[in-house]
Amino acid sequence: MKNIFSKLAVAAVVGTGLTLGSCADELDLVNPNGFDASSFWVDQSLYEGNPIALANFFRSQTPNITFWAGELRAGSLSLNLINGSGVVNAEYIENLYDEAHTQYTVFGGYYGMVALLNQLIYQCNTQDGVITDNVKEGLLGLAKGWRAFCYFQMYKMYGGVPLRTEPDVILGITNPTQLYMARATAEETLNFIKKDVQESIDHFANSTWVPAASTPEYYWNKYASLMLKGEVYLWSAKVATGDHTTANAAAEINTAKQAFLEIVNSGKYEMVKDYFSIWTTPHNKESIFATCYTNTSDGEVFSSYAAQMMWSKSAGAGTIAWSRQDPSGLALNTDGSVSLFGETYDTVTKKSTQYACWNQLSPSPNRYMYKNALYYQYDDKDLRKAMFFPQWYLTDEEETLRSNSALKPYISGEDFDPTKRDLFGTFFYKFHVSIPAGYSGYSWWNDMPIYRYTMVIAYLAEVANYEGNNADVVKYINMIRERAYGENWNLATYGYTAGSFAENENAIMREKDKEFVGEGQRWWDLRRLTTVKGGNQTDHFVFQPQGCVGYGLDVVANPWMTEQKAVVQVATPVLTREWEYKLLWPVDLTLIGSDPLIKQNPGYSNDAQ
Repeated sequence: MKNIFSKLAVAAVVGTGLTLGSCADELDLVNPNGFDASSFWVDQSLYEGNPIALANFFRSQTPNITFWAGELRAGSLSLNLINGSGVVNAEYIENLYDEAHTQYTVFGGYYGMVALLNQLIYQCNTQDGVITDNVKEGLLGLAKGWRAFCYFQMYKMYGGVPLRTEPDVILGITNPTQLYMARATAEETLNFIKKDVQESIDHFANSTWVPAASTPEYYWNKYASLMLKGEVYLWSAKVATGDHTTANAAAEINTAKQAFLEIVNSGKYEMVKDYFSIWTTPHNKESIFATCYTNTSDGEVFSSYAAQMMWSKSAGAGTIAWSRQDPSGLALNTDGSVSLFGETYDTVTKKSTQYACWNQLSPSPNRYMYKNALYYQYDDKDLRKAMFFPQWYLTDEEETLRSNSALKPYISGEDFDPTKRDLFGTFFYKFHVSIPAGYSGYSWWNDMPIYRYTMVIAYLAEVANYEGNNADVVKYINMIRERAYGENWNLATYGYTAGSFAENENAIMREKDKEFVGEGQRWWDLRRLTTVKGGNQTDHFVFQPQGCVGYGLDVVANPWMTEQKAVVQVATPVLTREWEYKLLWPVDLTLIGSDPLIKQNPGYSNDAQ
C-alpha cells in the first residue's frame, strides 16, 4: 500500500477544506509534486486506487483515536506500573477531563478523514462518464459507510457535531470565515449517520465492485456498514444524548438485530478456533473490518500502544518479581516453575539467563497496565488468560535474601502458590510479536481489529436481553465462552444460566471485558449496558457497581486478590453521578477560539450551548 499512497494521498487531500489541525483552516493548495485534483479525477483506475490512500490515512489515526477513546478512561487501567517506568495520560485514566485536558482536539481528529471521503463522494457524483456505474456505486457505498463511521465515533464522544458533507475548497470556498460551521444537534447528527449508513448499504447492493478482492477487510465494505448500522441503532435505542431520546427503543433494537443477523446469515464469517490467531493470521474468517499491519513490504507495524503495555528493558526500568515467562520471554512456561522477572532458570544447567527475545525486541517503556482485578476475572481454564504475564511480589524474607545475593533464581512449581502472595501486576501480551522473513527483530505485525465477528455475537446477546429472550442470551454468551475454553469447555461447569435483565447485562459486560480487552470497546460498553431497561442515564454501568472491573470477585473468600497490596475494588463506579456531564468529551479551547460558532459541551466552562 505504501508505494502508491504518497501520490494518491496528495491528490485526495487537494480540494478538502479541513485538516486535522482546525475545522476552518485554509488549506494550502500548492502541491510541490505538481499533482492536483484537476489531473487526478480523470481516470477510473485512479478512482479505484483512491481507497488505498484512504486506508493509509485511516491507519495513521486509528490506534490513537479508535483504541484510546474506548480504552483509556474505561476504569480498567492502573495508575501503578511495575518496572520503573512512568504512566502517561494519568489524568484521562482518572477521567479528569476539563477544558485544558481534552485528550483530543477538533472533535477527535476525524475531520481529516471526513474531508477525503467528502471529496470522493463529490467526484463520484459529478464526474459522469469517467467511471462505470458499478464502480461508482461501490465507491459511494465505501465512502458513505466510512464517513458514517467517523461521524458515529464523534457523536458518541461529543454529541452533536458540525455536519460537513461537501469538499468546500473544491467548490471555491477558501475564506476561513466562510468555513465556520455550528454544531448540529445530537438528534440531527444521529439522523445524518443513520441516513449515511443506509445509503451506503443501498449503494453496495447495486455494485459488485471491491477495491481488492484478496484484502476486503482493509477497506470499508458492505458488512462493515451492516455492523455499523447495528451499532448505531443499538446505541440509539439505549443511550440518550442531548435532544436525542430513547423513545423508539423497541423498533430500533429490532433494526439493529436485523443488521447483525444479516452478517450472521451471510455465511462469510465465523469465530476462528484459536483466539490468538485472530491477530496473527491476516484475512481470517473473523475479520470484518481491520487496519492492516501484517503487510511486511508496507513497513508499518502495530506498535503504537501494544509495545507500551509490554515489559521493557529500557535503561532505568526494572522489575524484581517472580514471573512464569518461559526462556523466550514471550510465552508462559509449562512446568509451573517461576524465575525472577527478566531471566529464566535452566534446571539442567543450573544457570540463569536473560530472556532470549531481549536481544531482538526493543519495546518502548511500559506506560500502561491493566488492573489486577481484570486478571482475576479469568478462570484458570480460560485460554484467554494467557494474554497476561503475571508478576508476583517477593516476600519480605525473599527481599532480604535478594539483597544479600542469597535468593535462588527460581522456585519450582510445587513450592509456589500464587494465592499466598500479592500480585505485583500483569503485562499485557494479546498482540504477539514475530520476525517475518527479511527482518532481524521482533515487532508487532498484527492487524488491528475494528470489527470482528465475535462482536456481532456479543451484540446479539445484548439485543436478545432487551427483547427478553433468555434462550438467545445464553446461546450467544456460551458461543463466546466455548471458544475461550477450547478443549477445557464443559457446559455444566462454565456455561451461563440466564437471570434477570440486569444480571444478563452484567454477564455480557464480564464476557466482553475478557474477550475484547485491548480493542477499545469497554468505555462504550459502560455507556450502553444498563441496570434498568429503559432507565435513566445514571442507570448505565458507567455509574453503577457493575462497571467496576472487579465486580463479582469474592475478595473476602480470596484475600490474595490484591491491587498493589491493597484490597481489589469490586463496586467502585467509573464515574460518580456529579460527573454525568463527563460522559461527553470537552471541546478543546483552541477550536472554540478559532471558530465562533463552535460551542462547548454543557458542564464544562464557557458552555454556551
